[in-house]
Amino acid sequence: MPDRNHPTFGPADRPTPTITLASVFFLGALLFVAAEIASFVVVAGQIGFLWALAILIVVSALGPFVVRRVGIGVLVHTQERLARGEVPTRELLDGLVVLLGGVLICVPGFIGDTLGLLLMIGPVRRLVIRTAGRRLARRVQTLRIGTWRATGPRFRAVGDDPLPPSGPPTMLGPGDDSGS
Repeated sequence: MPDRNHPTFGPADRPTPTITLASVFFLGALLFVAAEIASFVVVAGQIGFLWALAILIVVSALGPFVVRRVGIGVLVHTQERLARGEVPTRELLDGLVVLLGGVLICVPGFIGDTLGLLLMIGPVRRLVIRTAGRRLARRVQTLRIGTWRATGPRFRAVGDDPLPPSGPPTMLGPGDDSGS
């Protein structure tokens, strides 16, 4: 006879599994490592184990020099924009993508090296930034920060009435009250 104080779970009472960001990151890292190992096996099968290992070592050793050269170029553009009094938004995003590419290059593996070296090419870097920006803009429709909600370009407190639609400005004619 079951104890009446001990809850029993039926099919409808089972907790639903939740997917956390950490588990997605962990699974993605495992898949990336598996793909790197598989690519090394394929390349080593084609050119030989020692040649494949030598290529990985050389690219991983020369990678920081490539990253430094590209990074200095991005830094120079950033300083030029700052000297003109402009906000270097594009250059900061370029620097972030160069940093990501540098990490990919420095970690041994053919896939990471290829992606990292591709991110060092300016047009590829700008394409990645533009594509990621568009995807992020589509996914982030409403953002809640504390008691504020951002929907598109408008900000309002949660619970406030919606902002009135903005129409064309009204023109005042001669003799109309200017509101002053």
